Amino acid sequence: MAFWEHLRDYREKLDITQTEAAKVLGIDHSALSKYEKGSLGISIELLTKIKEKYKIPDEQFLYMLQDKRYKSENPILEARESKARYIETFHDEYVDKVIHLKEYRDLTIDIVNFGDNDKDRRNYILNRWKKD
Repeated sequence: MAFWEHLRDYREKLDITQTEAAKVLGIDHSALSKYEKGSLGISIELLTKIKEKYKIPDEQFLYMLQDKRYKSENPILEARESKARYIETFHDEYVDKVIHLKEYRDLTIDIVNFGDNDKDRRNYILNRWKKD
C-alpha cells in the first residue's frame, strides 16, 4: 500500500473531509487531493505537519512511510483513539479560541437541536453562517 493510500485512509478514519484536512494542514484542497491520489510528491515539512496534525503514532507513521500495512491488534479501538486524539487537538487549537463568542454558542445550540433530516433547519444554519 503506497503512502498516499495510507494518507487518505487515515484521514477517512479520522472522519474528516479533504476540505477540513487541507485547512488544518494549511494547504490548498486541490493539493491535498493530488497528494492523496499519489500524483504529487509530499515535502518533508508537510509529512511532519501531517503526522503532527493527524496525531499519527510514531510506529504507525513509520509503517505508512515504508508502504507497509500497520497490523493492529484492535483496529476499531485504535480508530476511535486516533479520532479522539485528533478531536482533542482540534478543540485545543480552534474551539478554545472561539468558544467565548456568543455566535459560536448560538450556532452550536442550533446544530445540536436540529436533526440531520431536517433540511429547512439545516439550510437555516448554513444561511445564518453565511450572513456572519
